[in-house]
Amino acid sequence: MTAMASRIALNVAGLATALLMVTGCVTGNDGRPSNQTMGTVLGAGLGGTIGGLAFHSAGGVIGGALVGALAGNLVGRALDDQERRRLAEATQRAFVAETNEPTVYTVEPTQPAASTTAAHPAPPATVVAAKPVGPKATRTDGSTCRPIELTATKNGQTTTETTTFCQAAGSSDLKPVSV
Repeated sequence: MTAMASRIALNVAGLATALLMVTGCVTGNDGRPSNQTMGTVLGAGLGGTIGGLAFHSAGGVIGGALVGALAGNLVGRALDDQERRRLAEATQRAFVAETNEPTVYTVEPTQPAASTTAAHPAPPATVVAAKPVGPKATRTDGSTCRPIELTATKNGQTTTETTTFCQAAGSSDLKPVSV
């Protein structure tokens, strides 16, 4: 392992350790880490790893971690598992779309109908969307990248962010990156 690779590995390991310690401090009502916390931690870890590998520098690790943490925080803040799955599907479709039309999904609340009353009506459906906002670009490593605008409307609040996603040559997985 080269000295540069060792430094990157240590930076990623240190960042992951710090994030895991923070995660233990921020919990939801059930005593587990909140979706927002988990989104921030996972996004930072993934972004830092990708940034370090892509740029072979501590700056790449830090920049990737910051972008990943922001994206993960915004998505994790409000969305449950089903809503995140639908947003991921919309992102996949937007990535390969020929036009800049958004892919939109409406996710009905998971609260059982029996638990809704006049005093506690069912929450409104969540709407998630992904729209390409630029053309695909091929990077020197053979990966293809494209900026995608992600939007989620839940409980009357809309969150929008633009993230660049890349797909490695021969893979179907999309990864958010800082470019």
